[in-house]
Amino acid sequence: MDASKVVIKGARILVKEQKKSNVTSSGIELPGQEKEHTNQGIVLAKGDGAMLEDGTIVPIGVEIGDKVMYTAFSGSPIVNADEEDDGYRYLILNERDILCKILPD
Repeated sequence: MDASKVVIKGARILVKEQKKSNVTSSGIELPGQEKEHTNQGIVLAKGDGAMLEDGTIVPIGVEIGDKVMYTAFSGSPIVNADEEDDGYRYLILNERDILCKILPD
């Protein structure tokens, strides 16, 4: 999905879900694991933020490229019929569904 063609509105973000690894740390392959959802992903696009009653906009607390963890069963899955399926799941999430930002090692 080309995130530059998506304009997110309000306090929402577009996330590319990370795939679950089907190989354990000891090298054992577990079939079917890649189909499970990880509730983690990379922020591809974000809206301006939430608007308060007085018109003030509160910016979203994550940046494009951040790795985030979000609540289970949250967001709206995006299906783009114009593009070839790349095997990833894309979601539009509300900012309140973000549990945390995962810092790089």
